[in-house]
Amino acid sequence: MASRIEFAVSATPIVSVAAGENIAVDTIAADVGKSLGGSGSQVAVWGSTEGYAAGDPVHKIATGSAAELDTLTSIKFLFIKHSGFEDDAKTTANTTSLVSVSLGASAVFAVLASGDAIVLPFATATSPDIQVKTDTGSVAVEYMATV
Repeated sequence: MASRIEFAVSATPIVSVAAGENIAVDTIAADVGKSLGGSGSQVAVWGSTEGYAAGDPVHKIATGSAAELDTLTSIKFLFIKHSGFEDDAKTTANTTSLVSVSLGASAVFAVLASGDAIVLPFATATSPDIQVKTDTGSVAVEYMATV
């Protein structure tokens, strides 16, 4: 078996129905009618991982100015997470600031709240200019990229 990263995503659209004759319930939203999801696997070369060193995340500290996540060269997979903290040591919580993730400085494609994460698989090696910034304060952004 080849070294790889296996990943999956899922989303379930929920509508809350108010109590009528009984109790309020949550159910799958009728306009979508089902849970959505997918999964995949990307070959990975371990030892060329960006964002981690010996099992420890090397956080990017995002601030109010857009800054490059890392020099991402010929990557096949990228994981990005709002840590909920301001610093790399995770000593000061920050669960209120949002982190914008963009391609370049202005093409925002995700806004992460504390604990939110995204994965970006690339079927072919890519060198994206991924940038992060906060709406206020500082946030330690956890990330992992593989080639």
